[in-house]
Amino acid sequence: MRQAILGWLDDPPPTPALVDADADRSWSYAQLADRVRHRATALATGRKALAVCLARPDIDSVTGYLAALAADHAVLLLDGTADPAAVDAIIRAYRPEFVLDGDRTVPLEGAADPVHRDLAVLLCTSGSTGSPKFVRLSTGNLDTNAAQIVSFLGIGPHERAVQSLPLHYSYGLSVLNSHLLAGASVLLTRSSLVRKGFWDTLRHTGCTSFAGVPSAYTILERTGFERRDLPALTTLTQAGGRMAPETVLRFARTMRDRGGRLVVMYGQTEATARIAYLPPDRALDKPDRIGGPVPGGALSLADDGELIYTGPNVMLGYARGRADLARGDDMGGRLPTGDLARVDDEGLFTIVGRKRRVAKLCGQRINLDELESLLAVHATVATLELDEKLVIARAPGAGAATAGDLARIVRERIRIPTRFIRVRDVESIPRTTSGKTDYAHLEDELSADDA
Repeated sequence: MRQAILGWLDDPPPTPALVDADADRSWSYAQLADRVRHRATALATGRKALAVCLARPDIDSVTGYLAALAADHAVLLLDGTADPAAVDAIIRAYRPEFVLDGDRTVPLEGAADPVHRDLAVLLCTSGSTGSPKFVRLSTGNLDTNAAQIVSFLGIGPHERAVQSLPLHYSYGLSVLNSHLLAGASVLLTRSSLVRKGFWDTLRHTGCTSFAGVPSAYTILERTGFERRDLPALTTLTQAGGRMAPETVLRFARTMRDRGGRLVVMYGQTEATARIAYLPPDRALDKPDRIGGPVPGGALSLADDGELIYTGPNVMLGYARGRADLARGDDMGGRLPTGDLARVDDEGLFTIVGRKRRVAKLCGQRINLDELESLLAVHATVATLELDEKLVIARAPGAGAATAGDLARIVRERIRIPTRFIRVRDVESIPRTTSGKTDYAHLEDELSADDA
């Protein structure tokens, strides 16, 4: 992305780069380049540094992010609406030289620890429960994955995508990166897709592409997406967790009938964003598949069925504090995904389960073990993902928190809607012979109760 940014300074594409859909204002690539150049001057240092960007869907956040890259710094993206205490904890752990907050550039003392020359972006992986663990992405990771997405989606300068996902989320950032790389336009809006104004804005701005996680498509179904008048909208993309095959099929048919397409994708932050995609026509006959690898990548299965991705967009590794930013490539382009999969005779993969205890809901990755530890001080519980919901199994005990209290604690730490949280009372938490929680038995028990 840094080379693309520098290219805009010399030869800006003719199309608008960013459109503020709320203020009805736009910036050309030349204007964006000027803003980036000006912001980058405030980031000048004698060495590579770290900037924390409090990201929001606005021109200042995008400019700050791009300016940090243009200045050849690493940028750690955080939710611009996050709890200040959580932000402070990250700043203490990573000791950045700058904080980019709106149009403000705040210099800090920083740390003596060096930042590796290849490091470009740090994205949260399990920080939804307060962990400071981040994915380290290189400039090559960003450039490669953006180019991969441009290739398999066929993004050109005529495209106009709405930034419907947060910039600090890998899927949302990939929308911005890929469209800017292609010389296309990105619509910025603070409006929620549950509001009529969101869709009115998409219609009058000529939006061509919408990206959503499974919960967004649930809202689209509930609010009558198939009846909306959106003549320019030709592409829907879906990632951020498994979407029910019947939902995939419904949207694939709706878009086909409109002369458009639904592209189901699979990815992880550890692979910058995208790992696999399902060709739109296959969503009509194989809606349970994630498809095949992105261009330049490869998928294989380990002996235990774990899906392995190999490609140039695989992260450098993880970071848990400033000292880790000096590390180079720990992965060698190979990523065990933690997902169990199978492959059919056409080379199309299907996710059949998870090897690790990580849930993906509403586009967020939730470490179930971390969450369980958080709740264990309030009650005897076990956590799992069941029927696309976060389920908390609660056993009786003296002084145990109520179901409402447990749900409130979860909402305070993880920003998912209440309807995706269920507290279920059980007689006891089943255990294996070694004393560990028997999650398979618990899932069977809860599923039987629902039958």
